[in-house]
Amino acid sequence: MDKLKQFLTDYNLDFKNKTIIVACSAGPDSLALVDMLKNWPLKLIVAHFDHQIRQDSYLETELLGQYCKQNDLPLYVKKWKNNQNKTEAAARKARYSFLLALAKEKQADYLLTAHHGDDYLENIILKLIRSGDPAEMSSLQAVGQMEGVKLVRPLLYYSKGELTKYLLDKHLAFITDETNLTNENLRNRIRHQLIPLLKEENPTILKNGRTFGQKMMAYQGVIRHAFSAIKLEQVAGSLRIKKSLLASYTDAERALFWEWQIWQYYNERVHLEKWQSGIYRILEYQNYVYLFKGQPKFVEKSSIKLNQPFIFQGRKYVITNQVLPQANLIGSFLAQKGNLKVGSAISGSKLPLKNGHHAKSKKFFAQAAIPNILRPAILCLYQNETIVFIEDVYKNQKCANDFIKYYVFLVN
Repeated sequence: MDKLKQFLTDYNLDFKNKTIIVACSAGPDSLALVDMLKNWPLKLIVAHFDHQIRQDSYLETELLGQYCKQNDLPLYVKKWKNNQNKTEAAARKARYSFLLALAKEKQADYLLTAHHGDDYLENIILKLIRSGDPAEMSSLQAVGQMEGVKLVRPLLYYSKGELTKYLLDKHLAFITDETNLTNENLRNRIRHQLIPLLKEENPTILKNGRTFGQKMMAYQGVIRHAFSAIKLEQVAGSLRIKKSLLASYTDAERALFWEWQIWQYYNERVHLEKWQSGIYRILEYQNYVYLFKGQPKFVEKSSIKLNQPFIFQGRKYVITNQVLPQANLIGSFLAQKGNLKVGSAISGSKLPLKNGHHAKSKKFFAQAAIPNILRPAILCLYQNETIVFIEDVYKNQKCANDFIKYYVFLVN
């Protein structure tokens, strides 16, 4: 069984009678993939994205046009019109935007790219050099999804040399991107200098690279299942969890837990050192552990109107005298009919109690396990300079016949 068929067997894939789009650059890797599939019982579509970075990039389109015409294959070409931001990241984004749109338009079963075993190993080494984050080591997945489109890299069992030899043996023309021949960037230096040395040390290094990547994906799956089962509580734009839920974890495991949560909630890869990384900070307070993004600033009092939404610390609220079925009720309180103001709780504020006495706001914040750093971010409502409501912390305890009920909602 050849390596392509072995790949499909190993990953339980069946291309028979499927609509397959192959992203093809006219280079040896993608052209070899197209040629391997051209006689299979499937609907094969060739997609080419012309970056127009090199002046002779039109030659790729011409070569693919000739090949596809000779083999009766449909070819779709997109030229990149961007003349300002032609970076590697921007090119990748534009290329995949075209490929995914075409896949959806043609209702393709699979979108194939021609990443091979050398690419896979290069990717692992590149991520090791740049970040060392295990979560990034398996980013070049054999089978995955992107915007609902099934993405497959079926050449991972092949080396670059095997694919080039395949085309040479069949006397098929291909185009080599000259920018890949220099050692100006890190990836090329890894490709030309490091990978050959590794292959000399161990001829099975490409297989080992795939094994490493597969294991890392498995580890990430275990982490995802374990960590996603631990639910975090959102408090005024921050996240917290009871310390007891992480009590059995080592410090390294707790750091991994919070790094994973930052990735899930904020889509940023970070490495925590002394429980901090940039704007992110982990803090223990009473029986909780908090994750903060930035530090909330104190908000001065300002008037708000009943039934009209307002923004406080990036969140949208509305105060009403009646229940709103579609909104998220976060609390209610009794107070006189009159103007309300919103702001952060002033340090040292005293809150009225049922017995006519007062207690400092810090007592209620402490009872609710809200640390000092987070207190300015907690919604606080004033009436006649008296605090009548603090989200999740306090509501007016005094009562009179002329008091009415207010509802506080968080709205989208």
